[in-house]
Amino acid sequence: MKRKEASVEIKSGMESVEAILHDPAQFITNWPYVVKVRGRNPVVAEIMLPRFVFKFRDTYEFEFHEDYNSHIYEGRGKRGNLTVVITLKEWQKYVSADVELSYSGRGEFFLGKTLEILVEGIARNLKELAEASKPLEVGKKTEKAILEVDFSDPMSVANFLAKAKMVHSGLHVIPEGGFFNVLNEILEKAGSEVLYLSGITSDGTSGFKVLVRGSQVLAVELRNGSEVKTLKVEGEDGVREAVELLSKVSGAYMVNAWVPAGGV
Repeated sequence: MKRKEASVEIKSGMESVEAILHDPAQFITNWPYVVKVRGRNPVVAEIMLPRFVFKFRDTYEFEFHEDYNSHIYEGRGKRGNLTVVITLKEWQKYVSADVELSYSGRGEFFLGKTLEILVEGIARNLKELAEASKPLEVGKKTEKAILEVDFSDPMSVANFLAKAKMVHSGLHVIPEGGFFNVLNEILEKAGSEVLYLSGITSDGTSGFKVLVRGSQVLAVELRNGSEVKTLKVEGEDGVREAVELLSKVSGAYMVNAWVPAGGV
């Protein structure tokens, strides 16, 4: 059995790194020498390992396991086995990832350089994917502008949106009491601490706007026909009222989401 190792420092949070590792199909697709990937459980990947004039091609069924701080991708092929173990450690400013690859099968005695390129490529791709998806950092000017957004003032909202970028747009059917599930799903995908969300029904009679920072709702606007309720959330009473208002949102809404683009 041949073993190769590689290590990288990832300037991102542990959550961003683990989110990539917890999607084996997408992660394996980005490995070097991967020709084709299908399925999710198990993930079936066709991998071609070249060396000199030879090309060792095999189809592996990968099973994904977790063990404490390790993520294990165990691939069983028709002519060999290929296993990747990624061990993470969180530091103050980065996450370290140690990647170990083991291979047994055809050509293992002279595939050393190929396996070295493979393990280094896996480590490099993990670093690039995690750093590309890390949450946006909110500067002091941006944070001040967020706190000053006033839903009752169209110019205040317009100023915020002029320096924000849209990260989501789609139709959502929100069940009664299910607004916060939709909000959390979009917030997680956006990868930003701050999110501005707006929704409107197809007939334009009902809509909502909400500004959040982390788990904190900062402002809410709820419109139903000619009735409009605007709330800047302050104190426990404000939080309670915001939750009550948003819990009433249900039905089909076209939902758009923005995050600060920086420099506000």
